[in-house]
Amino acid sequence: MKIKFLCTNCTKELTYDENHLICNNCNSSPAIIENNMIVYKGCDQKTDFFDKQAIERLKQMYNGYTRNNFEEDLLKRDLNNIDIFNKKVGITTKFWWEKYIGKMREKSVLEVGCGVNYLVPYWLLTNNNVVAFDLCKEAVFLLKEIVQQLKIPDKNLQLYVGNTELINIDKKFDIININNVLHHVNDKKGTLLKLKKMLNKDGKIFIVEPNYYYPFRWIIQTDIFGKLNFAKKYFEENDIIEKGEKAIKFKELKNLIKSMDFQIELNVKDPNYLGYATIYFLDKFPKLNNFIYHIDKFLFSKIMPKVIAPFEYLIISLR
Repeated sequence: MKIKFLCTNCTKELTYDENHLICNNCNSSPAIIENNMIVYKGCDQKTDFFDKQAIERLKQMYNGYTRNNFEEDLLKRDLNNIDIFNKKVGITTKFWWEKYIGKMREKSVLEVGCGVNYLVPYWLLTNNNVVAFDLCKEAVFLLKEIVQQLKIPDKNLQLYVGNTELINIDKKFDIININNVLHHVNDKKGTLLKLKKMLNKDGKIFIVEPNYYYPFRWIIQTDIFGKLNFAKKYFEENDIIEKGEKAIKFKELKNLIKSMDFQIELNVKDPNYLGYATIYFLDKFPKLNNFIYHIDKFLFSKIMPKVIAPFEYLIISLR
């Protein structure tokens, strides 16, 4: 699967010149080649709280992790039994789309903001062609190491370091997955427009985002309490959230999506109302974690409104 990269400035095709990616039309050099992959310039200086705090810990956690371990962990789909790696990066439900549209096999997949989780290795195991990128160089390098460590064939994988503002790919995909990324992006419309150009006519975009109005998140992200919001101050000072971070207001996002000639095929809420708020604090109390999971499953997921769910999941496509 050959990928053609276009210049962000003039949209002409970029070419390779030793260890650089260059545009002969506007004489720019937006990226270098490092660790046998394209790294867009400036990305290695842009590190957020996750990058600073989590990559080294994840690297240590994955030490000795095997293909058998990974395949066993793929069976742990729900919050009450999810594996520690994905719990630590905030994933509450794996394969959420399969309940509605089935498995994705032998598709071309673009993973936007890939980070370090189960998705890229899983896409490869299900015989998809995968292009993945992330702003954090350390995360992409670690992901490459993990795929090799798990002995998953990577001939159908292409990894890059960059973001949607920098990377311009002349290719169309069957599936574009953008997971917990849009709330970090200022120009959401520009990002979705770029992804729209890269989507096949019958393709689908999977979107997973945290909900601003989820009560536990709202408390630590709202500005309404000013300097008296001690919870927000604690989370920012301890690099648990980025300074100024705001989750998604879904009414605004869905209005934007519809205005761009997309259709929303699916919009479901995450059922883990109490579980998501407590998952990070219950590693040593699995029975309590399991109890909370079942309260959510049989009670709160049935009676609580979508507007305060911790996450929403969307599948959108072209009209």
